[in-house]
Amino acid sequence: MNGRIGRFGVVAALLAHTAVRAGESQEARLTAALDRALLGHAQKNVVLSACVVDLSSGRTIYQRNADTPLIPASVMKLVVAAAALDRLGPGFRFETRLAVSERDLIVIGGGDPTFGDEKLSRAAGRSMTSVLEAWADALRAARIDRVPGRLLIDDTLFDDRFVHPNWPADQMQEWYAAPIGGLNFANNCVEVDVRPGGAGRAAQVSLVPPNEFVRLVNQVRAGPMQAVRVRRDGMSPRVVVSGTCAKAIRSGPVAVCDPGLFFAGVFRSVLARREIRIDGPTERARVAGPGGALPADLRLVATHAAPLTDAVRRACTDSQGVMAEGLIKTLGARLGKAGSWTAGAAVVSDFLQRVGASPGTVVIDDGSGLSKANRLSSAAVVAVLRAVDAGPVRDVFVASLARPGAEGTLKRRMRGSETRGRVYAKTGYVKGVRTLAGYVETRGGRRLAFAFLFNGAKTTAPLAAAQDDACRILTSWPQVAPLPAHPKTPVKRTTNR
Repeated sequence: MNGRIGRFGVVAALLAHTAVRAGESQEARLTAALDRALLGHAQKNVVLSACVVDLSSGRTIYQRNADTPLIPASVMKLVVAAAALDRLGPGFRFETRLAVSERDLIVIGGGDPTFGDEKLSRAAGRSMTSVLEAWADALRAARIDRVPGRLLIDDTLFDDRFVHPNWPADQMQEWYAAPIGGLNFANNCVEVDVRPGGAGRAAQVSLVPPNEFVRLVNQVRAGPMQAVRVRRDGMSPRVVVSGTCAKAIRSGPVAVCDPGLFFAGVFRSVLARREIRIDGPTERARVAGPGGALPADLRLVATHAAPLTDAVRRACTDSQGVMAEGLIKTLGARLGKAGSWTAGAAVVSDFLQRVGASPGTVVIDDGSGLSKANRLSSAAVVAVLRAVDAGPVRDVFVASLARPGAEGTLKRRMRGSETRGRVYAKTGYVKGVRTLAGYVETRGGRRLAFAFLFNGAKTTAPLAAAQDDACRILTSWPQVAPLPAHPKTPVKRTTNR
């Protein structure tokens, strides 16, 4: 009997050893295939930090400089979104309140970055100003058609640093560098509708959304060439439209300089169209007390509550920067010491440590990844992906990520059946940087978490193609597919995506 047990033990040991060797052989082939994909771009001085973990076993099946901290670009949005879902909960809602006193009309901001977002509004079957129009209706229902005092805005939940000091100074009017405040509207950007006038005459221009804050300067003439340019005049509310117009066009978006005053300007425009008059000026004031409590002499007229998940989805699927900045400042306001980048970064850093990221591999500077002072290692990013995958917000988080061939920043990447419905990821791009991180569901039924971070490139399109090839290889795991023979899909250059 003991002899039989001994023989069975030897056989079991041999089988286990064979299985380990087979696993090692599979991983060796995977390493070789991913090395060819990720290191075969032929660009000099490019640094790669890469990590892939099999979520089924928890084993790291590929890594290259996994603990090297690099500029993450918009992969930072993925980390901030995960922290927001974890710390605030997927049921959290931003609240923006409308109240009246004896003389004044007051708007109290809750930091909602989605207020007036055109894409979310369109998906809900309404216009971007529909909430403000409903507020105007509520005022009329309360028999208020004239405000003898002022329009007060309380946007003090966040600090008054609307743009980050480490964002590129020459890009402040771009949509991806839009400011963030305690009150926001339409991603804090305007567009301009331009229509040609008569020959040699000035074109007709109008703002979208209409508002009383932005000052439009029309320098466009009718002409045979379509060459309309829109720019903001420094850090002022002036937007200058120049050039020639041959046909109707919508131009922009252009970031505004002050989100709170922009919100107020849009609201005033809506009220004017509904024939509700405000006699006094727009002013900032701290109205809400600790915990958001309103003074006893105020009467609440309306509240708009927006789900956190909308901001997470827009940040991750579409790489909308203002959404991520709203998330990080909300973390600071609700769980830290202030509604600031510094306080929010401390909350996100604590989250990263809790999920197992090494402190030496993480620097959090903003929420969107536009700042090049941010640093993340691929191992830190994968630690976030592993923690979320094992937690209660997994489905909400995965649904917020972009997918090949579908809506979002991967819509035109990885065109092919092997990745369709199998890759869920966040892209990232700033000059010299191309990043990608997320999940792969393999054809064999396994789930993988990955992060591929490239820094130091002269041109990043080949690096995006390399990331796409690596994802195609991962879909076949634990088999290892050869590199695809089809031509690589050109990757359109974008900014901070």
